Amino acid sequence: MLQAVCNNINSYMLTLGTPLTHRQVKTSNNMKHRLTHLLLIAGLSMVTLTTCGQEDNRGSGGGSGNGNGGGTPPIAVNEYKYTKAAGDIRLMTYNAFYCKSNTGTPSFSDEHIKAFASVIKSLNPDVIAIQELDSNCIGRGNRYLLQEIKNATGLDYDIFFEGAAKYDGGTIGCGVMTKRNMNTVKVKFVELPGDESRKLIKVTFPKFSFFATHLDLNNQKRKDAAEIIKNKMNGSTVPVFLAGDLNDSPAWQATQSAFPQLAQAFTIISATEGSLPEQPGTTIDYILLSTAHKDKVAVSETHVVKRLFIDGEAKNISTISDHYPVYVDMKIK
Repeated sequence: MLQAVCNNINSYMLTLGTPLTHRQVKTSNNMKHRLTHLLLIAGLSMVTLTTCGQEDNRGSGGGSGNGNGGGTPPIAVNEYKYTKAAGDIRLMTYNAFYCKSNTGTPSFSDEHIKAFASVIKSLNPDVIAIQELDSNCIGRGNRYLLQEIKNATGLDYDIFFEGAAKYDGGTIGCGVMTKRNMNTVKVKFVELPGDESRKLIKVTFPKFSFFATHLDLNNQKRKDAAEIIKNKMNGSTVPVFLAGDLNDSPAWQATQSAFPQLAQAFTIISATEGSLPEQPGTTIDYILLSTAHKDKVAVSETHVVKRLFIDGEAKNISTISDHYPVYVDMKIK
């Protein structure tokens, strides 16, 4: 009887386009006895969630530090919601790619802004660093992109943006959105070196600081920027988080990477299963914590989000931007 039910469920799931792996369909004898009991008290619908169908895949493809580095995970019923635990603070970084989509036919549209904002709304970060924003650019309708993203989320954010580089009559750069209940104390913008002008955004909260940036493609100028960032956090009595598209990786050779400099002051605390949809396994988007304050922070979980529950269904979000969002849930001790 149980085997027949499992076969029926497997067939049903296959019709939804979600092939089941051998590991997912393998059930121990103890589990079978338990499932038989569940069938009697809860009915067939409960079996779909607890037996030979899908396991909790939320961390397997959008990983907590132990994923396989890039493949799109299979859909699991009612998963990919990434619910934040009570009392946690969620920090996030997400490159907007100017909200032109990653579909192969980029365009600047309200639809793409809403799609990007829907990811933020679903993940609901308390503080988010966003890269590749524009303001008052002629060819993009003179929009103020960060404001439009904030409006599309419908969430209660304060926004902070200051153009780093001139572009098309306006400016481009990175920004930060913070929930108003985070009680932002101070915001400061610091110029950073780059072939394209860059900036660091320093946001001070009562119990920690949040640094947001988008580092340059030039190896030496990334290293120079890392030294500036280190100097700006020196002497801090509270934890300092550095978040952004760093255009860098600790896996790169020391001659190419700024991480040898960053590692003198910071520790990576975010998941690293590949933050680029088109380069599986490559991570350049990070959240770092000042090493001197590690004992003051408890990290609850972290994920590179590749599939997300939006508008009632689990969606592959690789076409929204050419980066995946990366978040860390933490508490200040």
